[in-house]
Amino acid sequence: MKKAIGLSQREMSDFIEAKRKLAAYGETISEAVKFRVNHLERVRKCKTTVAELVTELLEAKRKDGRSEIYVRDLRNILAIFCQDFGKRPIAGITVEELEKWLRALPGSPKTRANFRANISVLFGHAARLQMLDSNPVLHTAKPKLPENPPEIFTVDELQSLLQAASRVAPDVVPMLAIGAFAGVRDAEIKRLDWHEIDLARGHIEIKGAKAKSARRRIIPIQPNLAAWLRPFSAMKGRLIPEGYRSSLERVRKAASLASWPQNGLRHSFASYRLAACFDAPRVAVELGHTSPQMLYSTYRELVLPEEAERYWKIVPAVKAENLLSFSSNAIA
Repeated sequence: MKKAIGLSQREMSDFIEAKRKLAAYGETISEAVKFRVNHLERVRKCKTTVAELVTELLEAKRKDGRSEIYVRDLRNILAIFCQDFGKRPIAGITVEELEKWLRALPGSPKTRANFRANISVLFGHAARLQMLDSNPVLHTAKPKLPENPPEIFTVDELQSLLQAASRVAPDVVPMLAIGAFAGVRDAEIKRLDWHEIDLARGHIEIKGAKAKSARRRIIPIQPNLAAWLRPFSAMKGRLIPEGYRSSLERVRKAASLASWPQNGLRHSFASYRLAACFDAPRVAVELGHTSPQMLYSTYRELVLPEEAERYWKIVPAVKAENLLSFSSNAIA
C-alpha cells in the first residue's frame, strides 16, 4: 500500500485502466504481468532473427531433399516477409502482428493463403527447435477461398487448339499435347527433355529433380498422345522450342480462343481422365498428387462420360493408316 501511495497520478490512472480492461476477460494484473514477462524472457533467450532462421530453414529443406522449385518458392515468399520482420527476433513476433501483415497483403485470398502457408513453415521450424511454445501462424485467420470449379477446355476448343498449332506452330504441338493428354505441369514441361519421353515403352518420366514434389513419377502415354508425339520421335534436347511464348499466342489467335484457362491443359487432363477411368487414385498418381481426395472432390462430375470419350479420341488430322488404332476403352 505504501508503494501504491508513491505512484504518480498518471501511473495510478494507468493501473486502474489496465485492471478494468483485464477484468473484462477475467484476468488480473498479476496474470498479465506474468504473461508479458514470460514473453520478454523468451525473446531474451532466443535472439535468433527472422532472417537468420530463414537462412537456416532453406538449408535444412535442401538437405531434406526438397525440390529446387519448392526451395525457390519458399525463399521468394520469405524474402518478402523479411523486408518487414527480418531483423526482428523470431520469438518476439506476435499473432496480432502476423494477422495484420497478412491482411495487408495485396492480391487475392489465394495469394494470402499461399503466404500464410509458407510463413507457417518458418514458424513451425522455430517451434520444433523450441524457440517458440507454438506456431503463431496457426492462430491467424485462414482465408476463405472461393469454391470455383477449375476451368477446362471443351473438347472442341482443344481440338481447334491442336489443329491450329499443327498449322501455324507445329514445334509447340508436343508441349500442348503432353499438357492435355498427360497432365504434366507447365513448369515440369519446360524442364522436360526428349529422352525422357519413351514412345517405345509408352511412358513419360518426370525425374524427381524436375518435379514440383521432388518425387519421380512415370506417366503412361495414352494412344492419342502417342499419335501426336510420333512425328517428333527423332527429336533431341529440350522439349520446348525457342520462342515458344510467341508461338503459343499465335496458336491461340489462330484457334479463335477468347481466353486460355489458367492451368487449363492440366485441369482438362484431370477432368477427362477421371471421367474416363473412374479411378481417382490412379489419376492422382499420374498428376503427382499425394492423395486422391482433393482430385475426387474437385473434378468429380465436371465432365460427362461421352465428352471424355470424345476427348481421348482427339488425334492429328492425318491419314487413317498412319494412326494408332485404339478402342474407346484403351485408356482404362
